[in-house]
Amino acid sequence: MRSKILFFSCLLLLLVGCQRRDSVKRRAYESLDTVIRLYEAGVDTIDAELLAPALAYFPTKGDAAANARLWYQWGLITYYQGAYDKAIVSYERALQQTRLVGDRHLEGLICRAMADTYNRTYNIREDTVYMRKAWQAFDAEEDSLYQAETALRLVGAYMNDKQWGKADQLLQDVLPVCLRNGVLAGHGMSVYASYQLNAPSGNPALAAKGFEAMAAGGFPLSDDQLSDWGYALYLTGEKDRANRLWDSLARQHPEGLAQLQFRLYNRHCLEGDTEEALALLEKSALQQDSLLLSQTSEAVSRAQRDYLEAVAEGERIVAARERERETMTWIISALVIVLLVLVGLAVWQEQRERLDTVRLALEESQRIAKRLSEAEHRHINKIESLERNARTRQSSLETIRANYLDTIRDGYRRLGRLFEDKQFAETQTRTESVLYRRVCETLKDIDGDSKGFQRLRDYIEDRLDHPIAAMQKDLPTLSDKDIRLFCYLVIGYDAPLISALMDVGKDSTVHTWKKRLVDRIRRLPVSKAKRYLDLIR
Repeated sequence: MRSKILFFSCLLLLLVGCQRRDSVKRRAYESLDTVIRLYEAGVDTIDAELLAPALAYFPTKGDAAANARLWYQWGLITYYQGAYDKAIVSYERALQQTRLVGDRHLEGLICRAMADTYNRTYNIREDTVYMRKAWQAFDAEEDSLYQAETALRLVGAYMNDKQWGKADQLLQDVLPVCLRNGVLAGHGMSVYASYQLNAPSGNPALAAKGFEAMAAGGFPLSDDQLSDWGYALYLTGEKDRANRLWDSLARQHPEGLAQLQFRLYNRHCLEGDTEEALALLEKSALQQDSLLLSQTSEAVSRAQRDYLEAVAEGERIVAARERERETMTWIISALVIVLLVLVGLAVWQEQRERLDTVRLALEESQRIAKRLSEAEHRHINKIESLERNARTRQSSLETIRANYLDTIRDGYRRLGRLFEDKQFAETQTRTESVLYRRVCETLKDIDGDSKGFQRLRDYIEDRLDHPIAAMQKDLPTLSDKDIRLFCYLVIGYDAPLISALMDVGKDSTVHTWKKRLVDRIRRLPVSKAKRYLDLIR
Protein backbone atom coordinates (compact mmCIF):
# COMPACT_ATOMS: atom_id res chain seq x y z
CA MET A 1 0.00 0.00 0.00
CA ARG A 2 2.82 2.39 0.88
CA SER A 3 4.53 1.79 -2.47
CA LYS A 4 1.32 2.56 -4.42
CA ILE A 5 0.86 5.87 -2.60
CA LEU A 6 4.46 6.82 -3.36
CA PHE A 7 4.07 5.89 -7.03
CA PHE A 8 0.92 8.00 -7.57
CA SER A 9 2.48 10.95 -5.71
CA CYS A 10 5.38 10.94 -8.17
CA LEU A 11 2.97 10.89 -11.13
CA LEU A 12 1.05 13.83 -9.66
CA LEU A 13 4.27 15.83 -9.27
CA LEU A 14 5.18 15.15 -12.89
CA LEU A 15 1.76 16.35 -14.09
CA VAL A 16 2.04 19.56 -12.07
CA GLY A 17 5.56 20.19 -13.44
CA CYS A 18 4.35 19.75 -17.05
CA GLN A 19 1.50 22.21 -16.47
CA ARG A 20 3.95 24.76 -15.03
CA ARG A 21 6.34 24.39 -17.98
CA ASP A 22 3.45 24.98 -20.41
CA SER A 23 2.63 28.21 -18.56
CA VAL A 24 6.27 29.39 -18.71
CA LYS A 25 6.41 28.57 -22.42
CA ARG A 26 3.22 30.55 -23.11
CA ARG A 27 4.54 33.62 -21.27
CA ALA A 28 7.83 33.35 -23.20
CA TYR A 29 6.01 33.38 -26.58
CA GLU A 30 3.75 36.22 -25.47
CA SER A 31 6.71 38.40 -24.41
CA LEU A 32 8.53 37.78 -27.72
CA ASP A 33 5.41 38.51 -29.78
CA THR A 34 4.81 41.74 -27.81
CA VAL A 35 8.32 43.05 -28.50
CA ILE A 36 8.05 42.12 -32.21
CA ARG A 37 4.75 44.00 -32.55
CA LEU A 38 6.19 47.08 -30.81
CA TYR A 39 9.13 47.25 -33.23
CA GLU A 40 6.84 46.72 -36.20
CA ALA A 41 4.79 49.67 -34.91
CA GLY A 42 7.90 51.88 -34.92
CA VAL A 43 8.71 51.86 -31.18
CA ASP A 44 12.45 51.63 -30.55
CA THR A 45 12.65 52.53 -26.83
CA ILE A 46 11.51 49.22 -25.38
CA ASP A 47 12.00 48.18 -21.77
CA ALA A 48 14.35 45.18 -21.67
CA GLU A 49 12.19 43.60 -18.95
CA LEU A 50 9.48 42.91 -21.55
CA LEU A 51 11.74 40.27 -23.11
CA ALA A 52 12.81 38.70 -19.80
CA PRO A 53 10.41 35.67 -19.95
CA ALA A 54 11.61 34.83 -23.47
CA LEU A 55 15.27 35.20 -22.49
CA ALA A 56 14.73 32.85 -19.56
CA TYR A 57 13.00 30.16 -21.65
CA PHE A 58 14.09 30.02 -25.32
CA PRO A 59 17.92 29.68 -25.11
CA THR A 60 17.60 26.23 -23.53
CA LYS A 61 14.14 25.04 -24.65
CA GLY A 62 13.17 26.93 -27.82
CA ASP A 63 13.71 25.86 -31.44
CA ALA A 64 16.07 27.58 -33.89
CA ALA A 65 13.37 29.86 -35.38
CA ALA A 66 12.28 31.18 -31.96
CA ASN A 67 15.88 31.69 -30.82
CA ALA A 68 16.71 33.55 -34.06
CA ARG A 69 13.87 36.02 -33.43
CA LEU A 70 14.73 36.27 -29.73
CA TRP A 71 18.39 37.22 -30.24
CA TYR A 72 17.53 39.60 -33.11
CA GLN A 73 15.04 41.48 -30.92
CA TRP A 74 17.47 41.53 -27.98
CA GLY A 75 20.16 42.88 -30.31
CA LEU A 76 17.83 45.73 -31.35
CA ILE A 77 17.09 46.58 -27.71
CA THR A 78 20.78 46.71 -26.74
CA TYR A 79 21.65 48.63 -29.95
CA TYR A 80 19.19 51.43 -29.16
CA GLN A 81 20.54 51.48 -25.60
CA GLY A 82 24.04 52.13 -27.02
CA ALA A 83 25.48 48.78 -25.84
CA TYR A 84 26.97 47.94 -29.25
CA ASP A 85 29.19 45.14 -27.91
CA LYS A 86 26.16 43.27 -26.53
CA ALA A 87 24.24 43.96 -29.74
CA ILE A 88 26.96 42.33 -31.90
CA VAL A 89 26.97 39.21 -29.71
CA SER A 90 23.15 38.94 -29.93
CA TYR A 91 23.17 39.41 -33.71
CA GLU A 92 25.86 36.72 -34.10
CA ARG A 93 23.69 34.29 -32.14
CA ALA A 94 20.64 35.22 -34.19
CA LEU A 95 22.58 34.71 -37.43
CA GLN A 96 23.66 31.22 -36.40
CA GLN A 97 20.08 30.19 -35.56
CA THR A 98 18.63 31.81 -38.71
CA ARG A 99 20.96 29.87 -40.99
CA LEU A 100 19.74 26.64 -39.37
CA VAL A 101 16.14 27.35 -40.43
CA GLY A 102 17.01 28.96 -43.80
CA ASP A 103 15.06 32.22 -43.27
CA ARG A 104 16.87 34.49 -45.77
CA HIS A 105 14.65 37.51 -45.12
CA LEU A 106 15.44 37.46 -41.40
CA GLU A 107 19.10 36.83 -42.26
CA GLY A 108 19.05 40.01 -44.35
CA LEU A 109 17.53 42.02 -41.49
CA ILE A 110 20.14 40.71 -39.05
CA CYS A 111 23.09 41.41 -41.39
CA ARG A 112 21.78 44.93 -42.01
CA ALA A 113 21.48 45.53 -38.26
CA MET A 114 25.06 44.27 -37.79
CA ALA A 115 26.25 46.66 -40.52
CA ASP A 116 24.53 49.56 -38.72
CA THR A 117 26.24 48.58 -35.45
CA TYR A 118 29.70 48.36 -37.03
CA ASN A 119 29.07 51.72 -38.73
CA ARG A 120 28.38 53.28 -35.30
CA THR A 121 31.82 52.05 -34.13
CA TYR A 122 33.55 53.40 -37.30
CA ASN A 123 34.37 49.87 -38.51
CA ILE A 124 33.96 50.61 -42.24
CA ARG A 125 35.29 47.27 -43.47
CA GLU A 126 32.83 45.17 -41.44
CA ASP A 127 30.02 47.60 -42.29
CA THR A 128 30.59 46.93 -46.01
CA VAL A 129 30.89 43.15 -45.55
CA TYR A 130 27.62 42.73 -43.65
CA MET A 131 25.67 45.20 -45.80
CA ARG A 132 26.66 43.13 -48.84
CA LYS A 133 25.54 39.94 -47.08
CA ALA A 134 22.17 41.59 -46.32
CA TRP A 135 21.79 42.62 -49.97
CA GLN A 136 22.53 39.06 -51.14
CA ALA A 137 20.06 37.58 -48.63
CA PHE A 138 17.21 39.84 -49.82
CA ASP A 139 18.13 39.04 -53.43
CA ALA A 140 17.76 35.31 -52.73
CA GLU A 141 14.27 35.91 -51.34
CA GLU A 142 13.36 38.37 -54.16
CA ASP A 143 12.44 41.06 -51.63
CA SER A 144 12.68 43.88 -54.20
CA LEU A 145 11.93 46.78 -51.83
CA TYR A 146 14.31 45.58 -49.10
CA GLN A 147 16.92 44.68 -51.72
CA ALA A 148 16.77 48.13 -53.38
CA GLU A 149 16.96 50.00 -50.07
CA THR A 150 19.83 47.79 -48.88
CA ALA A 151 21.62 48.28 -52.22
CA LEU A 152 21.53 52.07 -51.69
CA ARG A 153 23.05 51.65 -48.24
CA LEU A 154 25.67 49.29 -49.71
CA VAL A 155 26.60 52.00 -52.24
CA GLY A 156 27.16 54.35 -49.31
CA ALA A 157 29.31 51.73 -47.58
CA TYR A 158 31.37 51.25 -50.76
CA MET A 159 31.91 55.02 -50.97
CA ASN A 160 33.02 55.17 -47.32
CA ASP A 161 35.50 52.38 -48.12
CA LYS A 162 36.70 54.22 -51.29
CA GLN A 163 35.53 51.35 -53.55
CA TRP A 164 34.31 53.75 -56.22
CA GLY A 165 34.08 51.20 -59.05
CA LYS A 166 31.76 48.88 -57.10
CA ALA A 167 29.71 51.86 -55.91
CA ASP A 168 29.26 53.13 -59.50
CA GLN A 169 28.22 49.74 -60.90
CA LEU A 170 25.71 49.01 -58.14
CA LEU A 171 24.28 52.55 -58.29
CA GLN A 172 23.63 52.24 -62.03
CA ASP A 173 21.72 49.00 -61.43
CA VAL A 174 19.59 50.12 -58.49
CA LEU A 175 18.90 53.82 -59.22
CA PRO A 176 16.21 53.24 -61.91
CA VAL A 177 14.35 50.90 -59.52
CA CYS A 178 14.47 53.50 -56.71
CA LEU A 179 13.29 56.39 -58.91
CA ARG A 180 10.20 54.36 -59.84
CA ASN A 181 9.40 53.85 -56.16
CA GLY A 182 8.09 56.89 -54.29
CA VAL A 183 9.38 55.57 -50.96
CA LEU A 184 12.99 55.25 -52.15
CA ALA A 185 13.17 58.04 -54.73
CA GLY A 186 14.54 60.66 -52.33
CA HIS A 187 17.10 58.26 -50.86
CA GLY A 188 18.20 57.23 -54.35
CA MET A 189 18.70 60.84 -55.51
CA SER A 190 20.65 61.62 -52.32
CA VAL A 191 23.08 58.71 -52.85
CA TYR A 192 23.44 59.62 -56.55
CA ALA A 193 24.26 63.25 -55.74
CA SER A 194 26.76 62.22 -53.04
CA TYR A 195 28.50 59.87 -55.49
CA GLN A 196 28.76 62.51 -58.23
CA LEU A 197 30.20 65.02 -55.73
CA ASN A 198 32.75 62.77 -53.99
CA ALA A 199 33.83 60.16 -56.55
CA PRO A 200 37.10 60.88 -58.45
CA SER A 201 35.21 60.46 -61.74
CA GLY A 202 32.07 62.24 -60.53
CA ASN A 203 30.41 65.33 -62.02
CA PRO A 204 29.65 68.22 -59.60
CA ALA A 205 27.04 69.59 -62.03
CA LEU A 206 25.09 66.31 -61.84
CA ALA A 207 25.44 66.39 -58.05
CA ALA A 208 23.95 69.90 -57.94
CA LYS A 209 21.05 68.76 -60.17
CA GLY A 210 20.45 65.78 -57.88
CA PHE A 211 20.17 67.99 -54.77
CA GLU A 212 17.99 70.40 -56.75
CA ALA A 213 15.66 67.56 -57.73
CA MET A 214 15.38 66.45 -54.10
CA ALA A 215 14.40 69.96 -52.99
CA ALA A 216 11.94 70.34 -55.87
CA GLY A 217 10.38 66.94 -55.10
CA GLY A 218 9.75 67.86 -51.47
CA PHE A 219 12.32 65.43 -50.05
CA PRO A 220 13.93 66.83 -46.86
CA LEU A 221 17.69 67.52 -46.97
CA SER A 222 19.84 67.14 -43.87
CA ASP A 223 22.33 69.84 -42.84
CA ASP A 224 25.21 67.69 -44.15
CA GLN A 225 23.43 67.33 -47.51
CA LEU A 226 22.87 71.11 -47.63
CA SER A 227 26.61 71.62 -47.01
CA ASP A 228 27.40 69.25 -49.88
CA TRP A 229 24.85 71.01 -52.12
CA GLY A 230 26.62 74.30 -51.49
CA TYR A 231 29.97 72.74 -52.44
CA ALA A 232 28.46 71.32 -55.66
CA LEU A 233 27.11 74.79 -56.53
CA TYR A 234 30.53 76.30 -55.79
CA LEU A 235 32.30 73.83 -58.09
CA THR A 236 29.84 74.57 -60.91
CA GLY A 237 30.44 78.33 -60.68
CA GLU A 238 27.37 79.39 -58.67
CA LYS A 239 29.53 80.78 -55.87
CA ASP A 240 27.09 83.44 -54.66
CA ARG A 241 24.33 80.90 -54.25
CA ALA A 242 26.71 78.50 -52.51
CA ASN A 243 27.88 81.21 -50.08
CA ARG A 244 24.27 82.15 -49.24
CA LEU A 245 23.46 78.53 -48.48
CA TRP A 246 26.59 78.15 -46.32
CA ASP A 247 25.92 81.43 -44.48
CA SER A 248 22.40 80.24 -43.64
CA LEU A 249 23.78 76.97 -42.21
CA ALA A 250 26.41 78.86 -40.21
CA ARG A 251 23.70 81.01 -38.62
CA GLN A 252 21.67 77.91 -37.75
CA HIS A 253 24.70 76.22 -36.15
CA PRO A 254 26.72 78.89 -34.30
CA GLU A 255 28.45 76.10 -32.35
CA GLY A 256 29.88 74.75 -35.64
CA LEU A 257 28.89 72.07 -38.15
CA ALA A 258 31.58 69.53 -39.04
CA GLN A 259 30.49 68.92 -42.66
CA LEU A 260 30.13 72.67 -43.28
CA GLN A 261 33.64 73.34 -41.96
CA PHE A 262 34.98 70.55 -44.18
CA ARG A 263 33.39 72.05 -47.30
CA LEU A 264 34.63 75.55 -46.39
CA TYR A 265 38.09 74.08 -45.97
CA ASN A 266 37.76 72.58 -49.49
CA ARG A 267 36.80 76.00 -50.84
CA HIS A 268 39.81 77.76 -49.25
CA CYS A 269 42.15 75.08 -50.59
CA LEU A 270 40.78 75.53 -54.13
CA GLU A 271 41.16 79.29 -53.85
CA GLY A 272 44.75 78.96 -52.60
CA ASP A 273 43.88 80.65 -49.32
CA THR A 274 46.12 78.43 -47.19
CA GLU A 275 45.98 80.70 -44.13
CA GLU A 276 42.18 80.47 -43.91
CA ALA A 277 42.36 76.74 -44.53
CA LEU A 278 44.92 76.37 -41.75
CA ALA A 279 42.74 78.45 -39.42
CA LEU A 280 39.81 76.10 -40.07
CA LEU A 281 42.00 73.12 -39.30
CA GLU A 282 43.14 74.69 -36.02
CA LYS A 283 39.54 75.48 -35.01
CA SER A 284 38.50 71.90 -35.70
CA ALA A 285 41.37 70.22 -33.83
CA LEU A 286 38.93 68.08 -31.89
CA GLN A 287 37.33 66.96 -35.14
CA GLN A 288 40.78 66.02 -36.45
CA ASP A 289 41.26 63.85 -33.36
CA SER A 290 37.87 62.28 -34.09
CA LEU A 291 38.97 61.58 -37.68
CA LEU A 292 42.14 59.94 -36.42
CA LEU A 293 40.06 57.86 -34.03
CA SER A 294 37.86 56.68 -36.91
CA GLN A 295 40.96 55.71 -38.91
CA THR A 296 42.52 53.69 -36.11
CA SER A 297 39.33 52.29 -34.61
CA GLU A 298 38.88 49.53 -37.21
CA ALA A 299 41.66 47.44 -35.66
CA VAL A 300 40.29 48.17 -32.19
CA SER A 301 36.77 47.22 -33.31
CA ARG A 302 38.03 44.00 -34.82
CA ALA A 303 39.82 43.19 -31.56
CA GLN A 304 36.64 44.06 -29.67
CA ARG A 305 34.66 41.72 -31.93
CA ASP A 306 37.22 38.93 -31.34
CA TYR A 307 36.85 39.47 -27.60
CA LEU A 308 33.06 39.42 -27.84
CA GLU A 309 33.16 36.26 -29.95
CA ALA A 310 35.34 34.65 -27.28
CA VAL A 311 32.83 35.69 -24.62
CA ALA A 312 29.99 34.37 -26.78
CA GLU A 313 31.83 31.08 -27.18
CA GLY A 314 32.18 30.89 -23.41
CA GLU A 315 28.48 31.58 -23.00
CA ARG A 316 27.65 28.86 -25.52
CA ILE A 317 29.80 26.44 -23.53
CA VAL A 318 27.99 27.43 -20.33
CA ALA A 319 24.60 27.01 -22.05
CA ALA A 320 25.63 23.57 -23.34
CA ARG A 321 26.73 22.63 -19.83
CA GLU A 322 23.40 23.80 -18.43
CA ARG A 323 21.55 21.73 -21.02
CA GLU A 324 23.65 18.70 -20.15
CA ARG A 325 22.99 19.29 -16.46
CA GLU A 326 19.25 19.65 -17.04
CA THR A 327 19.17 16.50 -19.18
CA MET A 328 21.08 14.62 -16.55
CA THR A 329 18.71 15.95 -13.89
CA TRP A 330 15.79 14.53 -15.82
CA ILE A 331 17.63 11.25 -16.23
CA ILE A 332 18.42 11.12 -12.54
CA SER A 333 14.82 12.07 -11.71
CA ALA A 334 13.53 9.31 -13.96
CA LEU A 335 16.05 6.96 -12.41
CA VAL A 336 14.87 7.91 -8.93
CA ILE A 337 11.25 7.24 -9.94
CA VAL A 338 12.26 3.86 -11.31
CA LEU A 339 14.13 3.21 -8.10
CA LEU A 340 11.05 4.14 -6.07
CA VAL A 341 8.93 1.75 -8.11
CA LEU A 342 11.56 -0.93 -7.62
CA VAL A 343 11.58 -0.17 -3.92
CA GLY A 344 7.79 -0.67 -3.79
CA LEU A 345 8.08 -3.95 -5.68
CA ALA A 346 11.00 -5.04 -3.60
CA VAL A 347 9.01 -4.50 -0.38
CA TRP A 348 6.46 -6.89 -1.80
CA GLN A 349 9.14 -9.35 -2.95
CA GLU A 350 12.55 -9.50 -1.30
CA GLN A 351 14.25 -7.08 1.09
CA ARG A 352 17.83 -7.94 0.05
CA GLU A 353 17.15 -7.46 -3.69
CA ARG A 354 15.69 -3.98 -3.05
CA LEU A 355 18.74 -2.87 -1.01
CA ASP A 356 21.21 -4.11 -3.66
CA THR A 357 19.36 -2.32 -6.47
CA VAL A 358 19.29 0.96 -4.54
CA ARG A 359 22.99 0.72 -3.72
CA LEU A 360 23.99 0.09 -7.35
CA ALA A 361 21.81 2.93 -8.61
CA LEU A 362 23.23 5.39 -6.07
CA GLU A 363 26.79 4.44 -7.01
CA GLU A 364 26.01 5.08 -10.68
CA SER A 365 24.48 8.45 -9.79
CA GLN A 366 27.62 9.41 -7.87
CA ARG A 367 29.83 8.51 -10.85
CA ILE A 368 27.63 10.56 -13.19
CA ALA A 369 27.68 13.51 -10.78
CA LYS A 370 31.47 13.28 -10.54
CA ARG A 371 31.86 13.34 -14.33
CA LEU A 372 29.55 16.36 -14.53
CA SER A 373 31.59 18.18 -11.88
CA GLU A 374 34.85 17.47 -13.72
CA ALA A 375 33.37 18.69 -17.03
CA GLU A 376 32.13 21.86 -15.30
CA HIS A 377 35.62 22.65 -13.96
CA ARG A 378 37.14 22.15 -17.42
CA HIS A 379 34.62 24.53 -19.02
CA ILE A 380 35.15 27.19 -16.35
CA ASN A 381 38.96 27.04 -16.78
CA LYS A 382 38.55 27.40 -20.57
CA ILE A 383 36.29 30.45 -20.18
CA GLU A 384 38.73 32.14 -17.77
CA SER A 385 41.63 31.51 -20.19
CA LEU A 386 39.68 33.04 -23.10
CA GLU A 387 38.80 36.13 -21.05
CA ARG A 388 42.44 36.64 -19.95
CA ASN A 389 43.69 36.39 -23.54
CA ALA A 390 41.02 38.83 -24.77
CA ARG A 391 41.86 41.39 -22.06
CA THR A 392 45.60 41.14 -22.85
CA ARG A 393 44.96 41.71 -26.54
CA GLN A 394 42.63 44.64 -25.91
CA SER A 395 45.20 46.30 -23.62
CA SER A 396 47.96 45.87 -26.22
CA LEU A 397 45.87 47.46 -28.97
CA GLU A 398 44.95 50.42 -26.74
CA THR A 399 48.65 51.01 -26.02
CA ILE A 400 49.49 50.97 -29.77
CA ARG A 401 46.68 53.42 -30.52
CA ALA A 402 47.79 55.82 -27.77
CA ASN A 403 51.39 55.77 -29.04
CA TYR A 404 50.16 56.29 -32.61
CA LEU A 405 48.11 59.31 -31.53
CA ASP A 406 51.19 60.81 -29.83
CA THR A 407 53.22 60.29 -33.03
CA ILE A 408 50.60 62.02 -35.22
CA ARG A 409 50.30 64.94 -32.82
CA ASP A 410 54.08 65.30 -32.78
CA GLY A 411 53.90 65.57 -36.59
CA TYR A 412 51.39 68.43 -36.26
CA ARG A 413 53.77 70.21 -33.85
CA ARG A 414 56.57 69.92 -36.42
CA LEU A 415 54.23 71.41 -39.04
CA GLY A 416 53.59 74.29 -36.67
CA ARG A 417 57.34 74.91 -36.29
CA LEU A 418 57.66 75.06 -40.09
CA PHE A 419 54.91 77.70 -40.13
CA GLU A 420 56.79 79.70 -37.44
CA ASP A 421 60.00 79.38 -39.51
CA LYS A 422 58.14 80.79 -42.52
CA GLN A 423 56.94 83.80 -40.47
CA PHE A 424 60.47 84.35 -39.14
CA ALA A 425 61.98 84.18 -42.63
CA GLU A 426 59.58 86.83 -43.91
CA THR A 427 61.13 89.29 -41.45
CA GLN A 428 64.67 88.74 -42.86
CA THR A 429 66.35 90.42 -45.82
CA ARG A 430 67.09 87.19 -47.72
CA THR A 431 63.84 85.36 -47.13
CA GLU A 432 64.48 82.34 -49.36
CA SER A 433 67.91 81.45 -47.98
CA VAL A 434 66.81 81.86 -44.37
CA LEU A 435 63.67 79.78 -44.94
CA TYR A 436 65.65 77.08 -46.78
CA ARG A 437 68.16 76.77 -43.92
CA ARG A 438 65.44 76.63 -41.24
CA VAL A 439 63.43 74.02 -43.18
CA CYS A 440 66.57 71.90 -43.67
CA GLU A 441 67.20 72.00 -39.90
CA THR A 442 63.59 70.95 -39.21
CA LEU A 443 63.61 68.11 -41.76
CA LYS A 444 67.04 66.73 -40.85
CA ASP A 445 65.39 63.75 -39.12
CA ILE A 446 64.38 62.21 -42.48
CA ASP A 447 67.85 62.66 -44.02
CA GLY A 448 69.28 59.40 -45.30
CA ASP A 449 72.73 59.76 -43.67
CA SER A 450 73.72 57.75 -40.60
CA LYS A 451 73.10 60.57 -38.12
CA GLY A 452 69.69 61.38 -39.55
CA PHE A 453 68.69 57.71 -39.56
CA GLN A 454 69.92 57.25 -35.98
CA ARG A 455 67.71 60.15 -34.86
CA LEU A 456 64.77 58.60 -36.69
CA ARG A 457 65.46 55.20 -35.11
CA ASP A 458 65.71 56.68 -31.61
CA TYR A 459 62.46 58.55 -32.21
CA ILE A 460 60.61 55.34 -33.14
CA GLU A 461 62.09 53.37 -30.22
CA ASP A 462 61.08 56.03 -27.69
CA ARG A 463 57.57 56.60 -29.10
CA LEU A 464 56.44 53.04 -29.86
CA ASP A 465 57.86 51.01 -26.94
CA HIS A 466 61.11 49.81 -28.58
CA PRO A 467 59.76 47.76 -31.51
CA ILE A 468 63.15 47.67 -33.33
CA ALA A 469 65.04 46.11 -30.42
CA ALA A 470 62.27 43.55 -29.98
CA MET A 471 62.25 42.66 -33.68
CA GLN A 472 66.07 42.27 -33.78
CA LYS A 473 65.74 39.85 -30.86
CA ASP A 474 62.97 37.88 -32.63
CA LEU A 475 64.74 38.01 -36.04
CA PRO A 476 68.50 38.18 -35.29
CA THR A 477 69.44 37.69 -38.99
CA LEU A 478 67.94 41.03 -40.09
CA SER A 479 70.37 43.25 -42.00
CA ASP A 480 70.93 47.00 -41.52
CA LYS A 481 69.01 47.51 -44.77
CA ASP A 482 66.00 45.63 -43.34
CA ILE A 483 66.06 47.75 -40.15
CA ARG A 484 66.27 50.96 -42.16
CA LEU A 485 63.35 49.86 -44.39
CA PHE A 486 61.27 48.92 -41.30
CA CYS A 487 61.84 52.38 -39.76
CA TYR A 488 60.82 54.17 -42.95
CA LEU A 489 57.66 52.05 -43.24
CA VAL A 490 56.72 52.71 -39.59
CA ILE A 491 57.02 56.48 -40.02
CA GLY A 492 54.80 56.29 -43.14
CA TYR A 493 57.24 57.04 -45.99
CA ASP A 494 56.07 55.92 -49.44
CA ALA A 495 58.11 53.94 -51.99
CA PRO A 496 59.49 56.93 -54.00
CA LEU A 497 60.82 58.63 -50.83
CA ILE A 498 62.32 55.38 -49.49
CA SER A 499 64.01 54.66 -52.83
CA ALA A 500 65.53 58.16 -52.74
CA LEU A 501 66.72 57.84 -49.12
CA MET A 502 68.18 54.34 -49.66
CA ASP A 503 69.54 55.24 -53.13
CA VAL A 504 68.06 52.23 -54.96
CA GLY A 505 66.71 54.07 -58.00
CA LYS A 506 63.51 52.04 -58.50
CA ASP A 507 60.26 52.01 -56.53
CA SER A 508 59.73 48.34 -57.47
CA THR A 509 62.90 47.42 -55.55
CA VAL A 510 61.44 48.95 -52.40
CA HIS A 511 58.19 46.97 -52.87
CA THR A 512 60.24 43.74 -53.27
CA TRP A 513 62.24 44.45 -50.07
CA LYS A 514 59.04 45.20 -48.19
CA LYS A 515 57.43 41.91 -49.35
CA ARG A 516 60.47 39.92 -48.21
CA LEU A 517 60.48 41.65 -44.82
CA VAL A 518 56.73 41.04 -44.34
CA ASP A 519 57.17 37.34 -45.26
CA ARG A 520 59.90 36.94 -42.63
CA ILE A 521 57.78 38.66 -39.97
CA ARG A 522 54.77 36.42 -40.73
CA ARG A 523 56.85 33.35 -39.88
CA LEU A 524 56.96 34.55 -36.26
CA PRO A 525 54.26 33.52 -33.73
CA VAL A 526 50.99 35.35 -34.39
CA SER A 527 51.13 37.52 -31.26
CA LYS A 528 54.60 38.84 -32.16
CA ALA A 529 54.04 39.14 -35.91
CA LYS A 530 50.83 41.16 -35.47
CA ARG A 531 52.65 43.85 -33.44
CA TYR A 532 55.16 44.52 -36.24
CA LEU A 533 52.65 44.22 -39.10
CA ASP A 534 50.26 46.69 -37.40
CA LEU A 535 53.09 49.26 -37.35
CA ILE A 536 54.02 49.05 -41.06
CA ARG A 537 50.59 48.63 -42.73
